[in-house]
Amino acid sequence: MVSKVAIAKLRSAAALAAPLALVVSLGGVEKADALPSFARQTGQTCSTCHTAFLQLTPFGRRFKLNGYISRGGGPYGASGTENALLDPPLPIAFMWQATFTHLNSGYNGPPGSLYAPPTDPSNIVTGGQAGGYNGTNNYGDLAQQLSIYYGGQIYGNLGAFIQFSYSNGFTRNFGMDNADVRYTGQFTLDNTDVLWGITANNRPTMQDPWNTTPVWAYPFLTSAFAPTPAAATMIESMGPVQALGAGAYVFVNNTFYGEVSAYGSPPPRVQTTMGESPPSLGYTISGLAPYWRLAAEPVWGEHAFMIGTYGMSANILPNRVFGFGTDKVTDLGFDSQYQWLTDEHAVTLRANYIFERQNLDASLAAGFTANQTNYLRALQLSTEYVYDHKYAFEIAYFQYTGSPDAIAFNNNVNFSPNSAGWIFDVSYLPFMRGGPKIWPWYNTRIGASYTIYNRFDGGTTNIDGFGRKASDNNTLMLYAWNMW
Repeated sequence: MVSKVAIAKLRSAAALAAPLALVVSLGGVEKADALPSFARQTGQTCSTCHTAFLQLTPFGRRFKLNGYISRGGGPYGASGTENALLDPPLPIAFMWQATFTHLNSGYNGPPGSLYAPPTDPSNIVTGGQAGGYNGTNNYGDLAQQLSIYYGGQIYGNLGAFIQFSYSNGFTRNFGMDNADVRYTGQFTLDNTDVLWGITANNRPTMQDPWNTTPVWAYPFLTSAFAPTPAAATMIESMGPVQALGAGAYVFVNNTFYGEVSAYGSPPPRVQTTMGESPPSLGYTISGLAPYWRLAAEPVWGEHAFMIGTYGMSANILPNRVFGFGTDKVTDLGFDSQYQWLTDEHAVTLRANYIFERQNLDASLAAGFTANQTNYLRALQLSTEYVYDHKYAFEIAYFQYTGSPDAIAFNNNVNFSPNSAGWIFDVSYLPFMRGGPKIWPWYNTRIGASYTIYNRFDGGTTNIDGFGRKASDNNTLMLYAWNMW
């Protein structure tokens, strides 16, 4: 569901011009010593760890499990690349995302409705209307998101992935994004190799090495302006500062993975301090919520296949309202991934299914739901093909089905969480094997994505009571995603 808070400025499709110009102006490409901070540490190019970022290879997954630490590169600030414009002395990296969004039908509902045009009283150019250069269905954003990372070794076997982001959509925000700090070690027992680790992170599945679980699943980039279905499972819904957790994992014989963690919700003041303003209170965990993960990934020749399960069970204070007890929400997920990787071709197939049971005693007593028990099922199937580490093609199918609820889903006339659709994406990644001479760690992904809704919030036609169709929310997004 999209917030209708005002955006601050009128933007245009020219938002993409600057990042595209940057790609052109950087000139010739050479095999770089490394690419951003992880690549500088390992001495490898981005294509070693990624087929097309963010999709990881087996090497990339093991690098993550090893605490974001791997030897092979030179020390920070001493890469030996003569023409490098900048070689930071710390494992830091930066990201810049620019997007242009076109909605099949803009926000044209009556005032006060879900699809009413966003307003911006400070925008005298449009007379108080917030939107793109052509009304309410085109949005150009030169800086949808800007991020700075600390990524790599801290000291010894201690490593981290820490991201702070400025996001710019219908609202603006700066704060902590994804964070994962790990301490790892290895030992051998009776010819069994064991990699073990301790992780502290700020959202469930942030620590997972496969691109099937929610945080790192496809789509890797979405528009800040496009409508999205109202329904999502608990484990998908938790943002970067809604849950803080810690746990331990083992990776046995380079094949079998097991993890147990626990998560709790920080107080609203802590969330606000970390950049979540207003704080997210919908899934406030009472006490600690256990999280578990089991997976097996044999790798042979050019092939890798993973099958796994994961889940989380939490006592929830709905909207942080006290006095009515707690809800009990349990998510159980099953996932699988197959990869065929050669020097020229890379194919990845992904599947993820989450079943959620909601015992809503507290929400029912507080008037937040019409049912004592609800169910929600989330399915995603996707495939990626990358040619020559430069040209990427993605297709994904997604589906949500569950219990109708006249209160929880009163945003649509069907009172339903059911949504389904397809995503198609094509992109160009010119620097996966090494960046330009003056900036050898630079990488970019330039692409177009189109989302089609077969069903949206329970219906195909008149989903909001004012004649809007599911297909009106179909979204074209053009993007330039830059890393350095």
